[in-house]
Amino acid sequence: MIRCNDVQEQAQDLTEAFFEQWRNVLSTGDFILGEEVTRFETWLSGRCNGAQIVSMNSGTDALILAMRAVGVRAGDEVITCANTFIATVGAIVAVGAYPVLADVEEDELISLQTIEPVLSDRTKAVVTVHLRGRPVDMVPITAACRARDIAVIEDCAQAIGTLIEGRQVGTFGDAAAFSFHPLKTLGGLGDGGALVTTSTKIAEYVRGLRNHGLRSRDEAFGFGLNTRLDALQAAALNIKTHYLDLWLQRRRAIATYYDAVLADTTTGSDLGRGKAGSAYYHYVVRSHRRNELQQYLAHKGIQTAVHYPTPIHCQRAWLASRSAVSLPVTERLAKEILTLPCHPHLSDSDVEKIAVAIRDFDLK
Repeated sequence: MIRCNDVQEQAQDLTEAFFEQWRNVLSTGDFILGEEVTRFETWLSGRCNGAQIVSMNSGTDALILAMRAVGVRAGDEVITCANTFIATVGAIVAVGAYPVLADVEEDELISLQTIEPVLSDRTKAVVTVHLRGRPVDMVPITAACRARDIAVIEDCAQAIGTLIEGRQVGTFGDAAAFSFHPLKTLGGLGDGGALVTTSTKIAEYVRGLRNHGLRSRDEAFGFGLNTRLDALQAAALNIKTHYLDLWLQRRRAIATYYDAVLADTTTGSDLGRGKAGSAYYHYVVRSHRRNELQQYLAHKGIQTAVHYPTPIHCQRAWLASRSAVSLPVTERLAKEILTLPCHPHLSDSDVEKIAVAIRDFDLK
C-alpha cells in the first residue's frame, strides 16, 4: 500500500539520531524547558523573520493563549472557517468566545470577501487558517482588521514552510499558532506546538501563561496552564529541522508533477491551483465521484484520505449548542475533496502510479 503519510518511515529513518540526542538529554537531567527547547525556539525564530517564539505542548494551546493574549474574552465573537480541524473552533470555545463561521473560496481558504459578511461590532478577532499549507491572502485581511481594531491570529498548524512573497506565514497577524504533531511536515514523536508573534508584550505574557502564570518559582502574575514543550520532543524536532527544506522541496516536486499530469483530467490538479508559497502539507483534488475514486485507488494499493469530510458546523458538537449555519462552498467541497499521497518518502514510481491510476479512473 502506498501510504498517505510517512510518519512511520520518517521515524524509522531517524531512530538512531533520536536515541543519541535523547541520551544527551538524559545525561544532563535538563527535562523541563532547557537547552533543547531554547535551540528549537531559536531555530523557529530564524524561520519566522526573527519573530518571538513561545513553544508549547500543542498547537491548540498556542491558539488558546494567543486569543487570551490579544484580549479575547467570554462573549466576544471570533471569526474563522468550518473546513478545518476541530481544534480551531474548539480553542475559541475554550476561552468562552463565540465562534462565527465564514465560508471559503474555491481554493478552500478564507478571504476578506468571505469574512466581511459576518463581521459585527462584537468581532474581537479573526483566525485565518493556512489550510493544507496554502497561504491565505493575509495583507488585505490584516489591513481591514486593524482598521476596525480587530486582532488577527494565524492558524499555521499545517503551514511550516508556507510563504507569502518569501516570508513565512505566521508573522502577518498579531500572533500565530504552529503545530508539531507527528503528522505535520515538521512533527515530533508526540504533541508539540508554538506561538509566534512580533509583539514583545504578547510573547512575555504567553511565556508566563504557559508555565502556570509564574514570574518566578514562587510568584504568579495570573492563572496559566502547564503547556511547555517537552525537552525530549524538542530534541527530536531539532534533528528534523536539518531535513525540513529537503522534505519541502520533495513535496513541491511531487505537487508539480501531479499538476502537470492531472491538469486535463476531470479530477484535476490541487485546489490551490499551484498557489505561490504553498508547502503542500496536503495535495487535494476534487471529484464528483469522490467515494468511487477513493475506492478505486484503494483497490490499486493507494491510500487516500478526506480532510475533512464533515465541516465543523455539521458536527454534533456544533449542532448541539449553536445555531444552524449555511456555508454553500464549504459544504459542496466537503463532498468532493480527496487528499492524495504527497510526502518525501514517495518514490518517483509511486507518484507515477498514483497519477496513472487517476487517469485510468477518468476513462471509466
